[in-house]
Amino acid sequence: MGTKLLTIKSAHLKPGCRVLLRADFNVPVDATGAISDDRRIADSLVTIKYCLQKQVRLVICSHFGRPEGKREPQYSLRPVYDRLQRLLPAVKIYFANDCVGEQVEQQVLNLQNGEILLLENTRFHAEETANDADFARQLANLGDVFVNDAFGAAHRTHASTVGVTAYLPSYAGFLLAREVKYLSHLIKKPQRPFTVIMGGKKIADKLPLVMKLADIADYLLVGGKLAEEWQPLNTNHHAQILVAANAVNDITPATVAEWEPIINRSKTIFWNGPLGRFEDPQYALGTQAVATLLTHSGALTVAGGGDTAAAVKGFQFDHVSTGGGAALEFIQGEVLPGLACLPSKGGK
Repeated sequence: MGTKLLTIKSAHLKPGCRVLLRADFNVPVDATGAISDDRRIADSLVTIKYCLQKQVRLVICSHFGRPEGKREPQYSLRPVYDRLQRLLPAVKIYFANDCVGEQVEQQVLNLQNGEILLLENTRFHAEETANDADFARQLANLGDVFVNDAFGAAHRTHASTVGVTAYLPSYAGFLLAREVKYLSHLIKKPQRPFTVIMGGKKIADKLPLVMKLADIADYLLVGGKLAEEWQPLNTNHHAQILVAANAVNDITPATVAEWEPIINRSKTIFWNGPLGRFEDPQYALGTQAVATLLTHSGALTVAGGGDTAAAVKGFQFDHVSTGGGAALEFIQGEVLPGLACLPSKGGK
């Protein structure tokens, strides 16, 4: 994969052509099944609106949850359809009860230029996660061009992220390209000082990421449950590491004061993981204080991974990644299958 992916702008989209768009509509829902955060849907609108302006027939596929290859009603994309229609009230949007098959193919044929068909959850078929070639071919039959805008699923070798690229001219959507651009800034010559803020929990799960970033960053600021579990790294690293004390429920004002001058002089900042039990307002003060510092820091600010997006919601960042595991694997230098199969400006 080259450093600059070919985006949908490089595709010669003619009115009436069929665009198969892989979006990441795996949105969080509350106990009633209602969408609690539609950011992934909203962030996909740049690519969707571009396609509609070109008067294509837009077919969108996505996964939602882990139904393990079975048709589970609680994992239907119907609520996503309702939210998408609310976000695009002037657009005719239709819903397919499956993602492959004759009925779906007929619905695609019936689409008019500038209309959308949202397919049902691709993971209702076990062939999706198995990257089954025949299933991928059935999906590809629904489009003339394939666009992957699902960075959050780019670390999965699935039929709708990788398999379809064998059968259709393929491009990156604008959201996926934006993710690659900003996350690449962190690992390829970031402006310095480069500061990493690490929170959350499960040091064992995050150790490879910590080790990678400790070699790249100038400062590593550790908070949240991660700080309680912290053990000194047993090798020499580039970063100066500051670990918050008494940080399980929240970092203290003293820690915020200690970190403030580092944040203020930083040119690039990456934040992964909340700094306390931010869901409880009484323990959200430290996370909010640091988010405020980043908002006014003047640095390039990027947040990503796990609950980080929810923790910094309402604060101004240059980029908040839609991909949890995918973002962390990318930063660690892993090859993401969903990106490796897309062409770049320098060739594949």
